[in-house]
Amino acid sequence: MSQSLATIVLAAAGAVMVIAGLVFFRHPRWLLSWLKGMAVFGVILAGLYVLVIAVNLTSYRSLVGLQTVATISTQRQAEQIWQVTLQSMGETVAVRTLQGDQWQIDARIMRFSGPFRWLDIAPGYRLEQLSGRYTSLEQERSAPRTAIGLAESIWPDLWQWDQQFNLPFVEAVGGNMTFMPMRDGAVFEVKLSSTGLAAVPVNEQARAAVQFWDQ
Repeated sequence: MSQSLATIVLAAAGAVMVIAGLVFFRHPRWLLSWLKGMAVFGVILAGLYVLVIAVNLTSYRSLVGLQTVATISTQRQAEQIWQVTLQSMGETVAVRTLQGDQWQIDARIMRFSGPFRWLDIAPGYRLEQLSGRYTSLEQERSAPRTAIGLAESIWPDLWQWDQQFNLPFVEAVGGNMTFMPMRDGAVFEVKLSSTGLAAVPVNEQARAAVQFWDQ
């Protein structure tokens, strides 16, 4: 579109808007009715948004400071096959089988701002997935991989919506850690803050695995 044509189109649009505004002022009842309707519509949308947040909070746990959210132990079953025991805080023990040389756990973190911050709503978290990985790049590309979901899906998924649309007053954060080595009898504590996850070796087997891995 040329500049001259754009100027004509914009001028016409502006004139239409000005005339429409003047018509509203000539009939103030229309203006007041429209403003009331928009206000009611805005209140309904805000109420629905608050309800969506409330529904999603039912699947999250409160996160205050740095806290231990899970304990993970590994037992060797066969070559690159491990029995992984996950004890989440306040949850039943889950025993899963992972393939590979390393494990990783992912979490979703939901932080709040604006009026929700004024209400002192603590960030929420939920453990999302436990997965295995091979140290060999060739195996990582071709060998079977294990990824186990740790949470049920929820709709509407506010965390996914914020990732796509950058919603107001909420901040969806993906919390994950680097892959940790698996060793027979190793025990790790998974710690979480509002910025992400960290794994801490608890026993000698876990510390030896991390030390050998870092070399």
